[in-house]
Amino acid sequence: MNRRDFIQKSLLTLALGQGAPSLLSKTALAAQSKDKILVVVNLFGGNDQLNTLIPYRNELYYRLRPNIAIKREEVLDLGANGERLGLHPALRPLMQMWNNGELAVIPQVGYPNPNRSHFISTSIWHTADPSRRLETGWLGRWGDLQDDPFCDTFLGGATPQAQTGERRSAPAISSIDTFSIRLPRPFEEAFEREAQRVRSGTAEEVRRAMLSLRGALDRVGQLRQVRNQAQYPDNAFGRSMADIARMIAGGLGSSVYYTTLGGWDTHAGQPPRQAELLGYVAQALAAFRADLRAIGRDKDVMVMVFSEFGRQVAENASFGTDHGEGGLMLVLGGGIRGGLYGSEPNLEDLELNALKYQTDFRNVYATALQWIAANPQQVLGGDFQPLRLI
Repeated sequence: MNRRDFIQKSLLTLALGQGAPSLLSKTALAAQSKDKILVVVNLFGGNDQLNTLIPYRNELYYRLRPNIAIKREEVLDLGANGERLGLHPALRPLMQMWNNGELAVIPQVGYPNPNRSHFISTSIWHTADPSRRLETGWLGRWGDLQDDPFCDTFLGGATPQAQTGERRSAPAISSIDTFSIRLPRPFEEAFEREAQRVRSGTAEEVRRAMLSLRGALDRVGQLRQVRNQAQYPDNAFGRSMADIARMIAGGLGSSVYYTTLGGWDTHAGQPPRQAELLGYVAQALAAFRADLRAIGRDKDVMVMVFSEFGRQVAENASFGTDHGEGGLMLVLGGGIRGGLYGSEPNLEDLELNALKYQTDFRNVYATALQWIAANPQQVLGGDFQPLRLI
């Protein structure tokens, strides 16, 4: 295999490798897990804040939602620190975290001049750029500054914009147990021989990148032997969270894990659908926390949950809700300063039947970046004050 063939075929292997590292990577995959880890959960479709964090003592809430409001006797009261608010009953598995001060609830999160299109608003959240000038994701820009090909990992089908940078994209893994990359045997044997030869210039950069990628792929394969210590719900989101726990336990080395759960566009028949989805989230997150406690990593992991917008305040004629603006974020973990970061929503001061945003989502992102020892200003391109969550 000559120099030209080596470079071309190595580049092909990199492309097959799901999220190849930069050819200028200077270090191989880290041998152990990072100190702090961020897990991002994207609830795609626009989760309804008012039936998740419920102003159950406000009569106007029940007048505006005569058919879909959560009954007072079913609401999980957040107590004195919750300022007359409560959680949806399907979120009961999270109540112990709230009582332990390990769950932060951030209402009416958004951005200036909000957009009610799923795809545009999601892109704004992914790029952290309401002006829509940037195409790279906020975590993609952070990833461009790293040398580790698995500095962040996506659990799902295709890497989201949030994890796409100029130089690299996060590897996308649908499942640990099904993940594999197989090469034609003749090429595999030839490559193994050539990869041991130190080269110069571009060929050497490619060789080092290939070795780094091969090491990363081998580590993913080894994770199949890691078993969860908790019982997760038997659905796609539960399996993704279970795999993230296995990756952390097995020492993959990612500082960021990202996954999604769709189905939140509840224009019709909202109550049963939202209850089901919230149950998926709460059960999987409770199992995830139990897994982390079992391996002594609970205080090292921050979980951040968001949706691209909330929904309108008054119910519609189909027993659902239409697209709104300010939405709810959850942040949780053993190292988190929990509590309510906001106030009871003002249902008389609305923006086209929607809650106005109170907190810029980039302030929450700044907190998450601070958690993984990143520079928020460098990544977000502005001075966004982190919340006092850590």
